[in-house]
Amino acid sequence: MLRSAAALCLILGLAACGQSPMGASEGASVAPADAPAATPPGPDYSGDFDLVGTEPFWGGKIRRQGLSLTRPDEPEVAADNPGARVEGDIGVWGTGHLVFRLTPEACSDGMSDRSYPYRAEVTFNGAVLQGCAARPEDLAKRPRP
Repeated sequence: MLRSAAALCLILGLAACGQSPMGASEGASVAPADAPAATPPGPDYSGDFDLVGTEPFWGGKIRRQGLSLTRPDEPEVAADNPGARVEGDIGVWGTGHLVFRLTPEACSDGMSDRSYPYRAEVTFNGAVLQGCAARPEDLAKRPRP
């Protein structure tokens, strides 16, 4: 009886210290207090984005089914969407003659009071267009200019 009571006290004492009776730790390990903080995940470039630029005016769309660039008095340019690749914090879509780049940085289109969470850059046949971008659902929540 005394022996089983001592064994029970030993088991309960080890459990209170966070150790299993067999010496193996249970559950997730805890990082030491001086361990560096975990790196937060990068920006989420999944889903759709709408792009807008001024001087010159242009618009762009990133959709699962494709990329498109519109400009006044020019035919629409369309390309397949190979999916985003991430270069640092920059999301990049397209290859060759049409490439979209989004950088997570506050942006203003310069013509309205609208603010956007991404700076946009579109390269088309070597020409570079600068602008801003946001997810369509985020734009729908804001008043139109």
